[in-house]
Amino acid sequence: MDNKERIVTALNSPDEEIRLQGLRSLAELDSTQRLDLVFQALGDSSWRLRKEAIDIFMSLPVCKDLIGEVIKLLHAEDNAGLRNAAVEILSRMGRDAVPMLLDQANCPDHDVRKFILDILGDIATPAAIPVMICGLEDTDSNVRAAAAENLGKLKAEAAVPALLAAMRHPDLLLQFTILDTLSRISAPVTFNKLLPYKDEKLLRKALIDCLGKAGDASAVAELVASLVDDMRNVREAALLALVEISRRYPEEVKLQLSLCDIGPSSAVVSGYLNEEYNDTLKLAAIRVLGWLGAEDSVMALLQMLDYESLQKEAMLALVDIGVANPDALLNAWGLVDGNRRAYLAYILGEAGCVGGLTCLQQGLVDSDQQLQRMSAYALGQLGEASILLDLVRCLQSSSSDVQEATTQALITLGRKFPDETFSALQPLLAHSESKQRMFAVMVLREIDNSKVLDVLSRSIKDPAAEVRRAAIRVYEGCDLTDHIGTLLLSLTDEDAEVRRAAVDILGNCKDEQALDGLQLALQDEDIWVRSAAVRGIGCIGGNRSKSLIEQALADPVGLVSIAALETLGDLFGDEACEAMVAALNHPDEEVVTAAMNLLSRYGSSDWLKANVKALMIHPFWVVRAHIARLAAEILGVSARPLLVERLGIEETELVRQQLTALLDELPEN
Repeated sequence: MDNKERIVTALNSPDEEIRLQGLRSLAELDSTQRLDLVFQALGDSSWRLRKEAIDIFMSLPVCKDLIGEVIKLLHAEDNAGLRNAAVEILSRMGRDAVPMLLDQANCPDHDVRKFILDILGDIATPAAIPVMICGLEDTDSNVRAAAAENLGKLKAEAAVPALLAAMRHPDLLLQFTILDTLSRISAPVTFNKLLPYKDEKLLRKALIDCLGKAGDASAVAELVASLVDDMRNVREAALLALVEISRRYPEEVKLQLSLCDIGPSSAVVSGYLNEEYNDTLKLAAIRVLGWLGAEDSVMALLQMLDYESLQKEAMLALVDIGVANPDALLNAWGLVDGNRRAYLAYILGEAGCVGGLTCLQQGLVDSDQQLQRMSAYALGQLGEASILLDLVRCLQSSSSDVQEATTQALITLGRKFPDETFSALQPLLAHSESKQRMFAVMVLREIDNSKVLDVLSRSIKDPAAEVRRAAIRVYEGCDLTDHIGTLLLSLTDEDAEVRRAAVDILGNCKDEQALDGLQLALQDEDIWVRSAAVRGIGCIGGNRSKSLIEQALADPVGLVSIAALETLGDLFGDEACEAMVAALNHPDEEVVTAAMNLLSRYGSSDWLKANVKALMIHPFWVVRAHIARLAAEILGVSARPLLVERLGIEETELVRQQLTALLDELPEN
């Protein structure tokens, strides 16, 4: 028995495992002998054999020449497995199979027509759209449904008119499929086109889904009415559809919800906040309740604030309710406490509920610090000058969070009522507690009042460093013509943070008068002040600035030298390369690395050729690793001898690994 006879016998065995082994032995045969047996295996009763046979067929060099033969297999009425195998092969063939499939799309066999439409849908070729549109009018209901379904896969907008026309067929399966397809395509559909089908219960959910994804503004009223539909799945679909369509027609959604019978709608939608429903439905319900604006949903929405995944949407919904119906929020104030009351305070501010002033003023003096904080924030949002003194008193809170919120609220009000805020806070500048003086300064420096600069110039001499730090920032963004002397004095402040702030402000003023002070700051004991001075001098620019920055290159601290190098590069580009090359001899390896990076950006390769050997034996391994990488990047293959030489003596494993990797990437000479 030769190989082919043995394999044929195995493929005809009643034992699935023997047939499988026979199929796997086909590799022993040449492609001509193999082909017939593969076709035989494609129709095997075992899905395992069919799957392997498909893979073998697809691996044959001639497989694409046999597309027509595979299409013929679709006609095998008595062998569903063979048909399924043919469908999978043709789908995997992709666009190579499309021309022949289109040629056979109108064959007499309705099953084959359906298969071809499904295959074309899987291939997702636009060339199939005309055939699918024709298929909507096929004499066979399954072909019509397949045409509709596959137009959805292709998201074929051009097919929308034909799909709407095909809805006239009294075929529920087709109508259901068309609605689903219109949802997938999501091209605008006028509700009147679908109006005749709204009372068909079996189509109702699919219709609502479709209106959410594809309906125009005229569909919104129907979606709102469906919130109280008799069928639960329709109500849920309407809820989700309203959120979907609101992305296209937000104002129409709000209008139609305002016109509906709010009580019943709110009761139904609130029910979806129960534990039994998933977050998707809950989030949709929360959003719709906000648009409805019903007072009876406020407590339920406040409960949703306890859940992190729902909190943001619940907050927005409550704000929506507060904007439309402030009393709905105010009436809930006495019914909640703890975190929920604190959240409610925040919401009153976001919704602009001026009627909540009294509640929020009470919140400011409550023992609950979270409520104090939220009340302070809300009062700032409401923008009423009458509560300025209440907020000033709240700065006495023992909670830093409350103090911060109160300060921000005062700043917000100060921008709206600068004179009143100035009057309310000026007495605080003489407070015995430095922290209170600091809060006053932090607010006053943000308001537009002509007296602020004069008042805060005295605070720059305050005995408390925290007050001086806050006060000096009043000069940020100001015209410093008349105030440079004050800032120069601050360069001698005992607090480094004050000196650093003064340096930043002087540098940003871009006035050469500031250079004397910045030169002094280059000698400061604090390295951050010196670094800031270097960058400030760079902001001013000019020849004197260059000279001062070059002096800073000799600073014993690497951080300052790096600031000087980078500033020189920013100001003078490749003209600064000489200083950068000199920095290659700096004792701090970070300065050397920074200089190499800057030279790579601004300089030619000459600096590398002149210094690479010295840097390759640098005592710091980081420098050796860095110069090796730069040598490979800049010098290319000519760097190979240097890298090989270094690898022969390098002892640091990390550097050895990098050298090896670089040599692997470089071509041989």
